[in-house]
Amino acid sequence: MPAPNPIRTIGTILAPASPRTYRTILANGKEILAHLSPRRAAALGPLEPQTQVNLEMTSYDFSIGRIASIAPPDP
Repeated sequence: MPAPNPIRTIGTILAPASPRTYRTILANGKEILAHLSPRRAAALGPLEPQTQVNLEMTSYDFSIGRIASIAPPDP
C-alpha cells in the first residue's frame, strides 16, 4: 500500500544494485536506493544508468524511494 502523501521528486539512475533496486542520485546530490514494484519492473524492464525517473518517498525515511515512472526528457 502506498504511503499517504508521498514526496515526489526526480532522480537519476547511477547503477543497478539488484534486479529491481537501483542506486539513484537526487538533484541535491544525495544518493538513495530506489526500487521498482514487481508490476512496474515487468512493464519497464531494466533501467539504464543516467535514466531519469520519477520517485516517491515518505517523510519517514529519505534513504529509499519507489520508482513511479520514467521522467519525461527535459525540453
